[in-house]
Amino acid sequence: MLYTTVAALAVALILFTWLGVRARLADGGLDDFITARNTQGARALGLSFLASGMGGWILFAPPEVGALVGPLALAGYALGAALPFIVFAFCGPAIRRFLPQGRSIGEFAQACYGNGVRRYVSLISVLYMLCFLTAELTAIGAITSMLSSVNGNLAVVGVAGATLIYTAWGGLRASLVTDSGRPFC
Repeated sequence: MLYTTVAALAVALILFTWLGVRARLADGGLDDFITARNTQGARALGLSFLASGMGGWILFAPPEVGALVGPLALAGYALGAALPFIVFAFCGPAIRRFLPQGRSIGEFAQACYGNGVRRYVSLISVLYMLCFLTAELTAIGAITSMLSSVNGNLAVVGVAGATLIYTAWGGLRASLVTDSGRPFC
């Protein structure tokens, strides 16, 4: 059973690494690496945001909130998880009109408020992503340990390594491909 689980994990990691590595454009520059500008429609982007925003830890948090606090807290949790995406859906087009060649929310903050705010936004973004990445990898390890006899740390190292390889090689385009599981057309 252990070898079967490890083999399935290895096959999945190799498949996603292969998909991500193939996503890189040979002539794509830095802008394509960072933004993959104009390659996705609203539906694909929405699903990518859902995949990244509701990762593996979604299996733990809502049941705990619902069981410990109740349905009202669960509704608040759902609203809190969805609210950033709803705000972004309304603000995103205005930001893009204001800064059509922008690559990040930090560039928008700099254009509107200066370098100090850009640094602050960058710091908050890095801290947020550190918390998010820690929660996601912890959930992957916990799920692996709960569902199999494989040490969860093995899954964490495998997923982190595979993700690092394909995103370092293919950038955002690789991440979008692995979120959807299909190559760009």
